[in-house]
Amino acid sequence: MVLRPRTRQLRRVIVVAALGALVVPATAGAATKKTPAITKVTPKTAYVGTKLTITGKNFKRGKAKNSVLFRRDGGKALFVKADVSTTKKLTVVIPKTLEKYMVSKGGAPVATRFRVRVLAAKLTKAFTAAKASPVIAPERIGGDASDGAGVPSAPDGDCDSDGILNRVDLDDDNDLLADTLEVSLKLDPCVGDTDGDGVEDGFEYQSAIDLNNDDYQSPNVAIPFPTKRPYPNPLFKDADVDYDGDGLTSAVEYRLWKYTYEVNRTATRTLSPLSYSAGAQYSLSVLAGGNGVRTPTMTVAAYTPPQTFRTWADATGFGTVRLLRLDGSFNPDGTRASDPFNLYDMDRNNVVSTTAKNGNTNDQARAEQTYWDLDANGWVSDDERDEDADGLTNYDEAIGPLTAGWWNACYSDEGPYPIAYAGTQPFDADSDGDGVLDGADDQDFDGVPNIMELSRNMTDFPFSVSANNLCNSSAAVFNPAIWAHSQTLVNPFNPCLPDRNSRTCPRHPTIGDKYPPFDPQWQPYVLN
Repeated sequence: MVLRPRTRQLRRVIVVAALGALVVPATAGAATKKTPAITKVTPKTAYVGTKLTITGKNFKRGKAKNSVLFRRDGGKALFVKADVSTTKKLTVVIPKTLEKYMVSKGGAPVATRFRVRVLAAKLTKAFTAAKASPVIAPERIGGDASDGAGVPSAPDGDCDSDGILNRVDLDDDNDLLADTLEVSLKLDPCVGDTDGDGVEDGFEYQSAIDLNNDDYQSPNVAIPFPTKRPYPNPLFKDADVDYDGDGLTSAVEYRLWKYTYEVNRTATRTLSPLSYSAGAQYSLSVLAGGNGVRTPTMTVAAYTPPQTFRTWADATGFGTVRLLRLDGSFNPDGTRASDPFNLYDMDRNNVVSTTAKNGNTNDQARAEQTYWDLDANGWVSDDERDEDADGLTNYDEAIGPLTAGWWNACYSDEGPYPIAYAGTQPFDADSDGDGVLDGADDQDFDGVPNIMELSRNMTDFPFSVSANNLCNSSAAVFNPAIWAHSQTLVNPFNPCLPDRNSRTCPRHPTIGDKYPPFDPQWQPYVLN
């Protein structure tokens, strides 16, 4: 049969339509399987437990819809399900199992560069180039795994901004710990304070070693692994802990350590030895034979900062102070009578004692001249030191009598004065900036210098010197019979103590005030 031209044309249309019906679905299916591509992986340095972000295209949208392949050169690949993804970006948590695929040194995994690929509908054509691939370190124990800090440092960066690229700088963050040591300890060699507690990694690491070299094992060379507690720990926020029991927290001792080389220039910036250590009560000491028993090396007689302060006080006229007579007597011209006293004559008996009273070595019995030898043992511990040479010990200014909290806790029955005086700092000789060193200054403006208001026991409050009392019951303070001994009722945070008639004590106190001497227990005596 011979087809007419019109019939042949119609058949051709039908065939083309049929082929089109077959081709169109195949083309649509191919469009959903585009090959994914990676354009960037961040961060370039990371550790197990943190997230990588991969930017690119043609990823599957949704959670766990894509997989990431990790492979080090010469190693096997590990598939890891990605987290939530868009078509252009995905995140993946680096799993603990990846440590098995890392390079091993000494039987332990170390930071390793991993090339990556993404499996979506298809697999990326190749692994990422070396320069675009992340370096991943083992899990960092004790730190904050969400902070994204990575180790080791980017080789072409300059973490400490010293002009030396990380790849040739042996200590990228300038915390006095070698990069290799930091990576092995799971610290961040690009961050000087890995745990972010305000204390450098190197200081905490060495303090942990000092603490572990205890005085009862000789030799003791068991060095603590600093990712564990209870050591000063660069992977645990513990700046407010006093590990060595000298009354100074790690943060305070760290700042004092910096003060020795930044301000005083009496020490160099080194870890061995630390001029102040959060792991030793006597940082000025030696370990016998290099390990074991720690022996103090600084005697009270040889310690110079108190002498420096006294020389300044005498030269500037602050070595002698005139104090109003507590009996309220007046001079013939009508002014309040006063008498001169040596700055260290805390009991106002016109003699500065140089030896402990009655042979005792407790708070009440300390010699006035060396009041800062708190345990009267003749050796200088970190808390007894006066690093800023202002006449006050580190202890006094950090947590002791030159802090309001000390008085509130020691004499808890006495209400605080309404004005909150700031106290002083152990790393600032003139905390209020008025030109007067803190020991000779008078922060509550009552006419009695700070150094003479440190201790009621030192002013001979009538308690037994045989009892090693630091804080005494304030019930006796409210007894009007002892008002004649009011010189002993010192308090650098209350201008009405020891003198009710001081130049800053309120002339018209509010009835019902809860601070001495206007506590209701005193009012019948004081106000009438």
